[in-house]
Amino acid sequence: MAMKQVRNIGLLLLLVLSPGAFSSQVDESFGNLLKEAGLILDVPGGYHVQAIQQTDFFPYEYALRNRENTLEIRYSVRPISRMEINYEDPHSSAPEPNHIFTMMFTALIGQFSSGGNSPHREYTLDEARQKFNADWAALSTFDIEPAYTADYKHAFLLALHKNNLSDAYLIILFDDYAQVKPHLDVALQSLRFK
Repeated sequence: MAMKQVRNIGLLLLLVLSPGAFSSQVDESFGNLLKEAGLILDVPGGYHVQAIQQTDFFPYEYALRNRENTLEIRYSVRPISRMEINYEDPHSSAPEPNHIFTMMFTALIGQFSSGGNSPHREYTLDEARQKFNADWAALSTFDIEPAYTADYKHAFLLALHKNNLSDAYLIILFDDYAQVKPHLDVALQSLRFK
C-alpha cells in the first residue's frame, strides 16, 4: 500500500490507498482513475504530456506542459472510496474521508510552500459548482519548495472536492507570473467533475 503522511497543526493524518492507486503510467490507467473519480480532463491546446518525476513528496499521476515550457500542470486524483484514515488522537475522533479536504488543502500549502506568504481563498459554493462542478474548491499561490521541484520557482495549488466521490489537486508550476498569466484560466479549468 502506498502511504502519504501529512502534518497539519499538530495533527497526524495518514492516507492509505489501495495498491496501484496512483500509477505513473500516462495511458488508459489515468483515464480509468479519472472515470472512477468522476472527473473530466480537457487537455489545453498546445500542451504536451510531461513525464512523471517520481517523488515521495506528493505523488501525482499526470502532467502537462505548455509549448513554451513556461508552465507545467501536475494532476493528483484521490477517489474517496480508496481512502482510509489512521488518525492518532487521544480522543479517537478520526475524521471520515469525505470531510478532510480543507485540512488537506492547508497541509499541502504548508508542505509545498518554501515559506513566506501563501495567499489563498476558498471559492463560494456557487463558484465551485459553476467553474468545476465541485462541492468545494480553493486556490493558493506560493514559492515552491525546491524539494518538490527545482525546475520552477512558483506554484498555484487548486484543490477540488466532490462529496462522496473524490478530491483532486492541480499543482501549476511556473517561474514568471506575467509570462504565464494568459495561460492560467485555461490551466485552472482543465479539470472538472462530470
